[in-house]
Amino acid sequence: MRLRRVFAFAVFLTFLWPPSAQAHAELVTSSPPVGAHLNALPSHVTVTFDGNLLTIGGAKTNTLMVTDANGNEVDAKNSRLSGATLTVDLNPVSTTGEFVVSWRVVSGDGHPEQSSYRFTVNNPSAITSPTPTPTALPTPTATANGPTFWARYGTRVLLVFGLVIAIGIWIGFERARRKAR
Repeated sequence: MRLRRVFAFAVFLTFLWPPSAQAHAELVTSSPPVGAHLNALPSHVTVTFDGNLLTIGGAKTNTLMVTDANGNEVDAKNSRLSGATLTVDLNPVSTTGEFVVSWRVVSGDGHPEQSSYRFTVNNPSAITSPTPTPTALPTPTATANGPTFWARYGTRVLLVFGLVIAIGIWIGFERARRKAR
């Protein structure tokens, strides 16, 4: 009878315990878009995430960098943050080929995230004023529908069942000890 109560209480705690935040920054849109083929280098690059990014004191915690195919930095090193959007201006270069947009940001949960994407400039020309329209990136199914039951509660369920088993073993030893008297 006690074991049933312990088990019921453990299950109750498993679902009462609020799930932890899953606030890692996910890229939502970018300009130029991921994998874009452009005729000219844009005047700036912008990336937008699914939630506001954190700044820690006066430190530059969120950065955006653009490099050409040779690894030379072509941005003006002036990345600026506005809520969930990070922007950097590009220097006038006449380089063609593949460019890599790399970022390091601090997401809402305080964890640093970093990643990159590529776009291509097919025709050498000076920087142009108009930039491509931002394009929405496909959102992973897990993000769109929220985390699954096991992603949200799996660790807790395993811990609670482990606790129930440990308590059951302890109760069994106690009963055996009492019978031995």
